[in-house]
Amino acid sequence: MQTLQLTNDVYWAGALNSTLRAFDIVFQTKFGSTYNSYLIQADKPTIIDGVHAKFKQEHLDKLQSLINLKDICYVVVNHTEMDHTGSLALLLKQATNAQVLSTKTAALFLKNILHSGFNGKVVEDGECVSLGNKQLQFIHAPFWHWPDTMFTYLQEDAILFSCDGFATHFCDERLFDDRVDDFSEDFRYYFEHIMGPFRKKILEALDKIKQLDIQMIAPSHGPILRTNPQKYIKAYKDWSTPKPSQSKKLILIFYVSIYGNTKKMAEAIAKGASTVSTEAKLVDAANACPEYMRCEIESADGLLFGSSTMNGDAIKPIWDMINILFSLNIKGKKCATFGTYGWSGEATKLMEDRLRGLKLNVVQPPLKIIFSPTEEILKKCSIYGYDFAKSLTSF
Repeated sequence: MQTLQLTNDVYWAGALNSTLRAFDIVFQTKFGSTYNSYLIQADKPTIIDGVHAKFKQEHLDKLQSLINLKDICYVVVNHTEMDHTGSLALLLKQATNAQVLSTKTAALFLKNILHSGFNGKVVEDGECVSLGNKQLQFIHAPFWHWPDTMFTYLQEDAILFSCDGFATHFCDERLFDDRVDDFSEDFRYYFEHIMGPFRKKILEALDKIKQLDIQMIAPSHGPILRTNPQKYIKAYKDWSTPKPSQSKKLILIFYVSIYGNTKKMAEAIAKGASTVSTEAKLVDAANACPEYMRCEIESADGLLFGSSTMNGDAIKPIWDMINILFSLNIKGKKCATFGTYGWSGEATKLMEDRLRGLKLNVVQPPLKIIFSPTEEILKKCSIYGYDFAKSLTSF
């Protein structure tokens, strides 16, 4: 695929990566992704964002099919992550008259990406830059999902270049949202994984753009949103708005059990926790998809993790559940661990150490028992759950 015209003077000149199956190693991309870069053919021609280094020559070839690179006046860097800036060094070598426009934070990051001097200008929040017959407005949007991020709004064409906001890891050469296949599930998946931990910052930035006349959203990945762009903005607002407080505290009890003994502990803990006007929800980690637990984990008041010990370690499904916590906004959330063992019993301590490393608040020591729990031990488990639930109401 070559270039694609968005409006009379705006072109897509990015790259398609249909074979990509994991973005940043950890995020699933079933349908690949795109690296979207845009050219504004104004009196002062301007590039919005770049592409991954693997596609840098392809990117330049596409731009050169549209413009002499020496005629480029500005290169807007909305965000410095290297899937956006991988082509920047090569571009600047040929676009010798171009000035880089970015936030102050992005400018600092670029020094450590380019490792050479460049002609840069820091743009302030709300600042406008004239392209002669067109005008750009810059909206700072820190932590969408990096501290350096901004949006760029092309006033005459009513296009919001939203960087990673409203993006999707979804590759389809037809590109426009009204032409590609259904990507709604992937749009939500992207939000939950990339943007979800920064919901407060999302709401702050949405407030900044609410007065703009936005007829098209041109993100850095996936489909270009020209059909009712307000629908996508509303979705971000709905997903980012805190849910009303529940009448009962919610405790999620994740467990993985080989012979059913850790499960018995989990059930007894849940029974004890439920006596304190608390809802305790049991989740068998071996039969649950961590990705679909993200919202529940964020909304829960407390988290308990239980695992048998196998070969001196916790069992993989519970690690899979714990490992998604790094990308959630749960710092300080109360937690604890429990489990059974045969002769060593390291699982509970290993889980606790990982939870501390993720900045969660471990509120009571691990509870571990050897082999099968007796009725007396199950009473202790119930008390353990009761004590954990009580900790949710103390400060």
